[in-house]
Amino acid sequence: MFVLILRRFGSLGRIPAHILRSVLVYFLVACVVVLALLSIGQLTQILQQVASGQLPLGVVLQLLGLSIPALLVVVLPLALFFAVFLVFANLYRHNEMMAIQGAGIGLQALLRGLAPLVLLLIVVELLLSVWWAPAAEAYLQAESTRLAAAAAQSLIQPGSFAHLPDGRVIYVGQEIGGKGHYREIFIDLARSGAPDYATAAFGQIEIDKQAGVSLLLINGQRYLGQPGQAGYKVWSFARYRVDLAAPPAGAAAGESWNALPLSQLLARISDATTHAHAVAELEWRFFWPLLLPIVVLLAVPLAHTEPRRPGRAGGFLAGVLLLLGANNLLVALKDNLIAGKIAPFPGLFWTWLLLAALAFYLFYRRQADLPLVPARGAWR
Repeated sequence: MFVLILRRFGSLGRIPAHILRSVLVYFLVACVVVLALLSIGQLTQILQQVASGQLPLGVVLQLLGLSIPALLVVVLPLALFFAVFLVFANLYRHNEMMAIQGAGIGLQALLRGLAPLVLLLIVVELLLSVWWAPAAEAYLQAESTRLAAAAAQSLIQPGSFAHLPDGRVIYVGQEIGGKGHYREIFIDLARSGAPDYATAAFGQIEIDKQAGVSLLLINGQRYLGQPGQAGYKVWSFARYRVDLAAPPAGAAAGESWNALPLSQLLARISDATTHAHAVAELEWRFFWPLLLPIVVLLAVPLAHTEPRRPGRAGGFLAGVLLLLGANNLLVALKDNLIAGKIAPFPGLFWTWLLLAALAFYLFYRRQADLPLVPARGAWR
């Protein structure tokens, strides 16, 4: 439908429209495959939290769905690269590219045919990285905190002993003054070694910003060691905090920058203490939409294969390694920018500039029908 509308307005010829349609089909398939692969890792983290008692089993799909916008930010450039690479590799392998070029249609004309799809994806990627993914991450963190509190409440049953995820035993008496407040608390503090117990007249469940669950003991005593043996101690306390469940995996200490809306992120730039972190996060969000045209320009020359040597594994492997290396460089630059070791500009865009220079160089040599790597004698 997208291609037919463009052809109706005369934007595409028959051959560019066919290539655009093929790229669109491969792109949708690649999105599903790559998203499924990345979702496995996210699902594993969620299931680990379920197994540790931090989250109930029934919310797995809900939390996985909330993580999809952040995954799509990375998925779209990868899927676009795979789609363009596979379509052009097939054209070269079946000698169709030779016929297309013989008809007077060059690589630039074919890239112009892909421009509508690339522009549409740039808009979608911009919305994802700048607005949708941060909003979904903020909601995911709020939901994780709420579910962690519910999981903590479900572990504690007034008037009975309960086992915490790490094996410790806790007992609470009557619930008072609202949910999360109890009297007559007993808890086993020892994970290993000497016995370690605490009792308190009152206790209160508390949830921190990273969804860690703790129990605040009020007016109690702690017993360390075995009664009647050397080293046995008893301490009295007014308040004593005990961790019941650690924060979910991946919960960062301090403020979660990837969940901040754009307005708050821009406000952080004017603050000297948060300027570097805010700039790094802002550049990170705008990097991904700008990467899309570069991956297209990079995929076309790497997809070239000789008709008599149809193997395409070399170009595919080179492209994957380039994208992985670019991602590692991007993460390293972000860490150094936050630490103040590099200037805010170009900052993370050093990765974009290097990839763009390489993509334009490879595309120029492919368009001129030159080998991507010059022969040894060409350097003399």
